[in-house]
Amino acid sequence: MKNTISFIAVLLFYYTATAQSSITAVNITNTTTTVTSSYTNSTNTYNWGINPNNNTAVLNGFTSGGIAYTYASFLTGIVKIRRANNAIITGNYTLIWAEANIGVNTFSMYPQYQGDMEPFFNNNIYNKGTDNFFDNTASNCNNIERLDWIIAAGYSTPYPAKVGFAVFERGAAGAHDPFGIAAITALDALGKPSAYSKIVRVATASYGETGPNVTYEIVKANVPGNLLDAGSNTQSRGGVLISFQDLGVTANTTIYGYSLLPSDLPVAATPANLVDYTNTTNFPTNSAPAGGGIDLIAITGISIQTIVLPVQFVSIGATENNNTVKVNWKVENETSVDRYQLERSTDGVIFSKVGDVKSTPNPTNTNSYSYLDNIATVSSTQLYYRIKQYDRDGSYYLSKSVAIKRNNKLSSILIYPNPVKESLFVNFYNTINDKGTVSVINSGGSKVISQDVLLSAGNNSFTVNGIDKLAKGVYQLSIKTEDGNNITKQFLKR
Repeated sequence: MKNTISFIAVLLFYYTATAQSSITAVNITNTTTTVTSSYTNSTNTYNWGINPNNNTAVLNGFTSGGIAYTYASFLTGIVKIRRANNAIITGNYTLIWAEANIGVNTFSMYPQYQGDMEPFFNNNIYNKGTDNFFDNTASNCNNIERLDWIIAAGYSTPYPAKVGFAVFERGAAGAHDPFGIAAITALDALGKPSAYSKIVRVATASYGETGPNVTYEIVKANVPGNLLDAGSNTQSRGGVLISFQDLGVTANTTIYGYSLLPSDLPVAATPANLVDYTNTTNFPTNSAPAGGGIDLIAITGISIQTIVLPVQFVSIGATENNNTVKVNWKVENETSVDRYQLERSTDGVIFSKVGDVKSTPNPTNTNSYSYLDNIATVSSTQLYYRIKQYDRDGSYYLSKSVAIKRNNKLSSILIYPNPVKESLFVNFYNTINDKGTVSVINSGGSKVISQDVLLSAGNNSFTVNGIDKLAKGVYQLSIKTEDGNNITKQFLKR
C-alpha cells in the first residue's frame, strides 16, 4: 500500500498495544531458483527463475530486541487463505509480487512461479509476497478475510517469551501497514480454527526496518490463469515479532498456529468472533487500503530464540522385514534432550507409544538412533511412525510421520497419496542393502528434486522432501540404485 495512516490504540482486555518487538536485521541465504518457467501474452514476456535473474532469498533468522532468532523450518505447517466474495473479486484470485528485473515488455521475476497463494505463502522466502492482502476496493485488491498458518499436530514450549511469529511487510520505510494476529488454540474435526488466544493488534510504529530496498513486479489473475502485470515499484521491507507471551499463551500450552487479520477488525471483536470469517460485522467485505492494504512478505511459521532451539530432526525412515520394522532417525542440536519416544499409528491420525530410546546428547554434530518394532501381532497392512522428543524440562516436539506398507514384494515404486498436495510417501521392496537417488522430473524434462536414500533389504519407506514447493502438474518420480535398478512412477501435484 502507498498510503500512510495513523492508528489509534484502544485498550481492551484482549488488546495489547506494546506487546510486539521490532525486527532490526535479517539473516538471509541467497539460493539459485531451480524451477523455471516463462510465458507471454499479447504485450509482455514473463520469466520466472531464469538465469541470471534466478535468486531466491531464504530467511534463516533475524534479530529482534538485540536477540538472535532462528526460523524453525522443522516445524512444518500449512497455509489456508479464507475468502469471502465481494463486489470486485470472487473465487480463487491471486495477487502477488516478486523481486524482479523489469525491462521493456519483459518482466524477469527471481523466484519460481507459483499461481496458488496457499503454497506461495507456506515458506520463508524474503523476496516475494502479496499486494494489498486484505483490501477489497483498490485497483489491486482481493477477497481475503483471514490467513491461517496451521500446525495440525500442535506445538508447545516452556519458553513463551522466547518463541513467536514473525511478520514481514514490503512498504515505504516507517509506514508499514498495521494488522491483527491471534494464536489458534483449538481445531475442529475438519482441521479449521475453532478457538483463539487474545487478539494482538500491531501498529506501524512496531515494525523495524530490515531492508534492503527491493524492486518488484506485481502480477495478478484468477487461478489457474497466467499471472499478468499489475504494476511495479521499489520499496523497503520491515518486520515485527509477536511472541507467544504477547498472545497470552502460557508455558507448555499447545497451540495450533496463528491467524493474521485485517486492521479494520472492529475494536469490539473478541477471540470468539474470529472463527467465522464470513461474518461481515467483524470481517467487512469492503475493506479500504487503510484497513487492508498490508503487503505481506511470504514468510509464515514459528521462530525461536537461537539459544533455546529444540532438537532438529534431520531425517526419519523405516524399513520392514520379517514382521519387524526398523525405524531410524537422525537429529541435530541435542542440547537438552532427555529421551525419544517412538509412536505407531494405523491411520496416520491416532498414535500410541511403542517404546523409548534414551538420548546420548551430541550438541555439536548429528546423532543417529534406531528402534526395532515387532509387528507380528499387528493386523494392519499400512503403518505410520513418528518420534516424540522429550526435553528434560518436560516439553516435547514431534517429528514428521513416515508411512510403511507391509510385505510389499513388488519391484515397482508405490507412492501415495496420488494426486498429492504436500507430503509424498514412497514405499518399495528391495532385495539387498543399497544406496539410491530419488529424482522428481517435471513435464519439461527438468530435474526439480534430487534426494539420496539408504536402502535396506526389505520394505523401504520415506518421504520425498520439497513436494509442497512444486507447481501444480504432472511429474515423474524415479529411483536409481547403485546396483543398476531404475524404477519410475508418475504422480500428479495438486
